[in-house]
Amino acid sequence: MINIRDLSIRCGQCMNFMTLAAYEPRDGWNAYTYQCEGGTCDVAARTVVEVPVSLDEFAQRGCPTEG
Repeated sequence: MINIRDLSIRCGQCMNFMTLAAYEPRDGWNAYTYQCEGGTCDVAARTVVEVPVSLDEFAQRGCPTEG
């Protein structure tokens, strides 16, 4: 099982941590979008992490940004 909350995602531009900003279910995958907390990076620069639905413990328990 993979719990997205157990991962630390860093920005590739400034090395600050990124915050979970969005969740989107896709065909067989769950996509989590992160944005930089640093404030100096382009807001369009985001990181998407895709996790297989069958392994996604976080989504099975309910993602708080889901809406």
